[in-house]
Amino acid sequence: MSYNAELLKFAHELANSVQKLITKNFRNFSNWTIKPSNHDRRPQVLTDTDIECEKIMRNLINKNFPQHGIIGEELGTENEESEFVWVLDPIDGTKAFVSGLPVFGSMIGLMKNKLPIIGLIDQPITKERIWGSDQGSYLNGKIINTRKCKSIKKAICAITDPSMFINEQEIYIKIIQNTFFIRHGTDCWGYAMCASGFIDLVIEKDLEIWDIVATIPIINSAGGKITSWEGENPIYSGSIIAAGDPNLHSYLIEFLKNK
Repeated sequence: MSYNAELLKFAHELANSVQKLITKNFRNFSNWTIKPSNHDRRPQVLTDTDIECEKIMRNLINKNFPQHGIIGEELGTENEESEFVWVLDPIDGTKAFVSGLPVFGSMIGLMKNKLPIIGLIDQPITKERIWGSDQGSYLNGKIINTRKCKSIKKAICAITDPSMFINEQEIYIKIIQNTFFIRHGTDCWGYAMCASGFIDLVIEKDLEIWDIVATIPIINSAGGKITSWEGENPIYSGSIIAAGDPNLHSYLIEFLKNK
């Protein structure tokens, strides 16, 4: 087994390690808190399950790959300058989790020399898992591909939260007026469905590195394209355009420039 294959296998083990806890606590807890946000437009929600899941994942990484770095949403950074760095968001979509809506997911990304090489999103309630690497993108073991959609007028677009555009109202209105329709509240599963060929676009803003890294190999290996709004590496940009059709992506870059 190659080292990359070993790392992909381990990414699955990380997802497996927290499935039982997430499933047990879904629609079965009462404690959640508001946590500080880098973006004051919307409150961030934190549960004990978020923290416990990240602890489980970090312990496994430190046990099996102690030389690797970790960036986690809840517990910070370790060895960030390592060749390999795991980027963890144990429950992406915590608001959906506390609302009893199964559109959240465990996001696990791996960077090599600061470039994403593996991405995995696991939804333990619906028992769906999507991942991407240099071997392609898969949903529950079946290879997936994005779909062709060159025209924005025919595009289904996912946006997790309209408040992402609170300072970009003109852009938001243009997206509403020009796409076929928009689905809100999709969280990480919007990217999964873009890679699977059901959604054509994901356009978001004010994101963090743990919201982004896992999505990159998944979208790219399925045949799509994902960048910042400026068309650059999105990892530290905070903004995302993910398109199933690279031609639509190119159109969107110009579309957003002409706001």
